[in-house]
Amino acid sequence: MTPLLWLIAGHLLGDFAFQSEWMALNKGESWEINFYHAAVYTATIFVVAAIGGITLSVAALLILMISHFCIDPFKARWNLIHSIWIDQLLHLMVLVGIAGLL
Repeated sequence: MTPLLWLIAGHLLGDFAFQSEWMALNKGESWEINFYHAAVYTATIFVVAAIGGITLSVAALLILMISHFCIDPFKARWNLIHSIWIDQLLHLMVLVGIAGLL
């Protein structure tokens, strides 16, 4: 698999499978819970990428964490993004950028 596919696999696991119901329901109300979700998301991508033989730099991990922490409130907190597809497109753009740097 290409690095981008490994990153997308980690994204899907981290943003959906490993996001607890508690995180999903409360990340829009609490910056702390949003941080927990972004941390779990980033850690999941780190592990999945490592399984694929990809080493992510500290800078790449910070970009993943900070971008996820910043993008999610546009939908979950402020309702500025109404479609999950726009939210996911923004996350995908970050992943494409990181894959391009690998």
